[in-house]
Amino acid sequence: MTSYDISSGNWLTPPHHRLGLHRVEDVIPCATLARGEAPVRELVPATEPLDWGLLTVPGPDGRAVGAEEWLARTHTDGILVLRGDTILAERYFGGFTAASRHIVMSLSKSFAGMLAGVLAAAGLLDVDAAVPTYVPELAAGSYAGATVGQLLDMTAAPHYDMSYLEPDAEVHAGDRAAGWRPRQTDDVVGTRSFLAGLRGAGRHGAGFQYCSGTTDVLAWVLERAGGAGYGELMRRHIWSRIGAEDDAFVTVDDHGTPYACAGMGMRLRDLARFGRLVLDDGWREGTPVVPADWIARTRRGGRFTTTAESDAAAGGTYKNQWWIPGDDHGSFYGVGIFGQYLWLDPRTDVVIAKFSATDRPVAETPAELDALGALARAAAVTPQEV
Repeated sequence: MTSYDISSGNWLTPPHHRLGLHRVEDVIPCATLARGEAPVRELVPATEPLDWGLLTVPGPDGRAVGAEEWLARTHTDGILVLRGDTILAERYFGGFTAASRHIVMSLSKSFAGMLAGVLAAAGLLDVDAAVPTYVPELAAGSYAGATVGQLLDMTAAPHYDMSYLEPDAEVHAGDRAAGWRPRQTDDVVGTRSFLAGLRGAGRHGAGFQYCSGTTDVLAWVLERAGGAGYGELMRRHIWSRIGAEDDAFVTVDDHGTPYACAGMGMRLRDLARFGRLVLDDGWREGTPVVPADWIARTRRGGRFTTTAESDAAAGGTYKNQWWIPGDDHGSFYGVGIFGQYLWLDPRTDVVIAKFSATDRPVAETPAELDALGALARAAAVTPQEV
């Protein structure tokens, strides 16, 4: 266990984040997403698990590196490799355990994308509708001319700087409004007051623009469409139906509003269970949870080539709050800052869930995506098939 002291003022700051990312509930107000009464989805340890000592993955300079080196270099807190319901590998580091809950940061966005699919299939959400149709409070702001579909695909174009390393950027102001960082004298209190106050926009639907505020607008729309709070909708339609073994949480602001763009947290195995549901086309024990056609459209990707600060996503697309890299396995994934990943490989039927505490917020690099893809391919080769 580390000896770092954490507080609401430093839990996002290296090196304190090494403890803060899995002790969020100690420093930030959170709401519980109850697992409900459904039976736990049993995950079975493999009789012959992956041998990390024999695995290699692509490194930053293109050369192969040992998987153990990769885990250490990326400051891994936990990693789980799942094929079907079989756990091929499960590792924990630095005081993090199977019973610990870890914030997933922007991987939270991918949960929002699946919830939207549920509401759309129920006829409650029109993805072609303008945002103010559901949230008239935004009729005068940056999102006034955007559609729900543009929110989902990150093609809305608000005036919003996502530079994590720039304290004056809107992404930091959004964090402060949500209570994630100490507030400055003139800061807005509350996520939705902050969103309603945004002004200025480019041409919505003209290209890709990754923006955390866009997901929080989406969550506001989902509340109005679904007729309940965002946390309740997530609990009712997603979390209570995946066979989770524990409750999840989501951070909330001073008004109790969930920080949908980044605030969810859970156990590693439960993140893998969510990934398993999505890779199973949304089915759980013969019952549809997320519409299969929504997942199929997600996997086909979006209209525009993506860009990211790290350029890791260059050449891929983005759809329904998921990244689609365009590899030959049809992989798709969710990702959060400091190295949170849920990687799904349809060809190998492999789910990789990874919690990390990298030195820099933007941990997504081409090498990391290549490493996850290589690990998924290695996991598909069982000892009997060698």
